[in-house]
Amino acid sequence: MNGIRLRRGIGLAAAGLTLAGVFLAYLDPHLAVELANRVWGCF
Repeated sequence: MNGIRLRRGIGLAAAGLTLAGVFLAYLDPHLAVELANRVWGCF
């Protein structure tokens, strides 16, 4: 039972760190504009 809790905790920590990294990446305005231009270019 302890192993399952440990795996779940590690998984949640990894997901949280990934989300934090994505949110921090969007703080760079040049990146946000570049991504918006790429998405807009698909249409």
